[in-house]
Amino acid sequence: MKGRKGPLRVSDVLQREFPDIDPGATEVCINLLRAEGLVAGGLSSYLRRYDLTIAMFNVLMILRGAEGAPLCPHEIGDRLLVTRGTVTGLLDSLEHRGLVERAQHPEDRRMVSVSITERALALLEDLLPGHWANERDMLAGLSDREKNSLVRLLGKVQGSLSG
Repeated sequence: MKGRKGPLRVSDVLQREFPDIDPGATEVCINLLRAEGLVAGGLSSYLRRYDLTIAMFNVLMILRGAEGAPLCPHEIGDRLLVTRGTVTGLLDSLEHRGLVERAQHPEDRRMVSVSITERALALLEDLLPGHWANERDMLAGLSDREKNSLVRLLGKVQGSLSG
């Protein structure tokens, strides 16, 4: 699939077999999935050098964006759009590596707050320039205007799906 250029299209055979198909909708879905796989593969390949997954990287970026303010795991999960169990596993892995710290929430002892460590900030400082270059290279085939259009269109899709 990596060598294939151009979008995937619905075949005439499939359209004859399923006359109620909306070829445009099917083509958008399969091409979004294909693009997601290619982008995730490119991001994963780069982050693997730092022994991070995309999800771990996203947790660190969320905490970095909090500018030193600790976050509760549910806040991280809301921003990642993942389950509480997934966040717990990610935090376990990151804490084991010394990249995050968990502490009792100062106002509610039943809750935990999560902070990014200096070690994680140094790791991000090292990896981010290459990460931004990787993203830029992956999307070099699009003009700034096309990138803005794609973001707008993806926002419309996300809005209609999130209801």
